[in-house]
This record gives sequence, C-alpha cells and structure tokens, in this order.
Amino acid sequence: MALPTELGRFPAPGPEAREKKLFYRLTEDEGIKLISGTRTPALLSVWASNDVMQFGTIRILSGGPGPQQTETDEHPGDAVFYVTRGPLTFYLPDTKETFDVSEGDYMFLPEHTKYKMINYYGHTAKAVFMVAPEF
Repeated sequence: MALPTELGRFPAPGPEAREKKLFYRLTEDEGIKLISGTRTPALLSVWASNDVMQFGTIRILSGGPGPQQTETDEHPGDAVFYVTRGPLTFYLPDTKETFDVSEGDYMFLPEHTKYKMINYYGHTAKAVFMVAPEF
C-alpha cells in the first residue's frame, strides 16, 4: 500500500512549524484518511504527522464472522491510545498478554512492542492515538 505523501509533514513539516511558530486547528474530519491493513482493515484519520510525532484516531468496525481486529503492528516510538468508544482489547503476541481497555482509559506501549487491537463488541470501537519516537 502506498502511503500518502503528506505523512511526516502534515499539516506542516515539523522543523518549519517550530521555526515559524505555526499554529493549526486540527480536526478529525480534516485529517489524512487511511485504511490500515489488508486482511482486517481499520480506519485511520491522521490529524498531525511530522518528524517527532503522529497523532490521530483509529476505528475498528464491528460485525462479520468473528471479532474485528487490526493486523499486528509496532512503532519506532512509544505509543499511547486513549479509548473514546470501547472497550478495546490489546493483544501482545510476543508475550501472549491481553489488556481490556475501557472507554475513557489509556494504553501505553513502549516502542517496538508488537500489538493488535480487537473489537469483540457490536459497535465501532475508537481510540485517539499518539506515537512519538525517543529522542
């Protein structure tokens, strides 16, 4: 899958935004829309993406023959997920651990932690996320 060229410099490249002290009002509707995954797609809206962080929302739909889930993923930086519509189950395949995260709660994943998110319920689950590499 080709990634949008705006990733890594949306709504402006990080160095330019910091130097010029640019400010932006960010909304989910104006974010970069992506479908993450090919076998089990999830809907992403990236609100900001630059050299130091990526911020947005992820939606895991419901329905189908089994629970809907993301494909296994990992990030080059620490990640935080705030569940705004849940619950969501985070599964860590390397340790075989699961964490049920309720609506209004957070999940922190250190960099390079492999995970997938699973929606066992009859409604779309949603989380706000931020990924930031270590400096």
